[in-house]
Amino acid sequence: MSIITFWNGTDDEVGTTTSSVAFATQMAIEHNIKVLLLSTSLNDSSIKDSFWPENKKKSFGFFADTRNKMIENNGLEGLERVIRSNRITPETIKDYTKIVLKNRLEILLGIDGEGETLQKQYMLIQETYPEIIELADRYYDMVIVDLDNKIKTSTRLEILQKSHIIVAMTSQRLKSIQKIDNLIKQNNILNEENTIITIGKYMDDTRYNAKNITRNLLKKRDIINTIPYNNLLFEATQEGKIIDLYFNFIRLREKDENYYFVKEIKRLYANIKGKIELLQMQRKI
Repeated sequence: MSIITFWNGTDDEVGTTTSSVAFATQMAIEHNIKVLLLSTSLNDSSIKDSFWPENKKKSFGFFADTRNKMIENNGLEGLERVIRSNRITPETIKDYTKIVLKNRLEILLGIDGEGETLQKQYMLIQETYPEIIELADRYYDMVIVDLDNKIKTSTRLEILQKSHIIVAMTSQRLKSIQKIDNLIKQNNILNEENTIITIGKYMDDTRYNAKNITRNLLKKRDIINTIPYNNLLFEATQEGKIIDLYFNFIRLREKDENYYFVKEIKRLYANIKGKIELLQMQRKI
């Protein structure tokens, strides 16, 4: 079981949420594992938009759990109340998620709404994220956290510290990549053992491609990870059709223009798996 956190280490727009959605979906479809995608956002419907079309969003007022009870408003709000009453177990979390693929992919959505009361509620819920993530790790095979930089620093650092693997997202700007690389070298939480620098919205047809960045800027041998920009992915995440897209991706041939995107997600997973296995051998997980 593993906690994989997608985190934007710069101020650039790098598609962190879209990348976590793409990775979670591909893992759930290609591997026989139970995946939880957890959002830590406030008023960001990106994950919801990726899986459910607009005309189905009205049903989000209440979620039915496996015992046919009604969970009021939002999964995280319900979980926060259960945690504070000391009644939570790892299995409890599944009752507050939204199922995308049965026994494969579930979503725990962020907080959505308006007003000062909601902001205060979000501040309270933030405190429970580390415990929710830790408990989820005991039930799901893979917990993928979309870490929002808006949450308070202490909570963000605690989540990063609990993560087995940190996917440090960056833009293709050389200064941003250098910034992340320096953070990894200087930070106690980020380190080369468990942090994977990944370029989001990557474009290959430039002098600043992954090969040149790796060799000339980072002075490393293994090519930096990327999540290429993909038009089909962008459209699917706007229309609630990410699952349909990935079922179509299964039939891709190597000559297809979208094959490179899928290949890079697979390469990221291979690197994550390799780091997890190494940490397990060192008994750090």
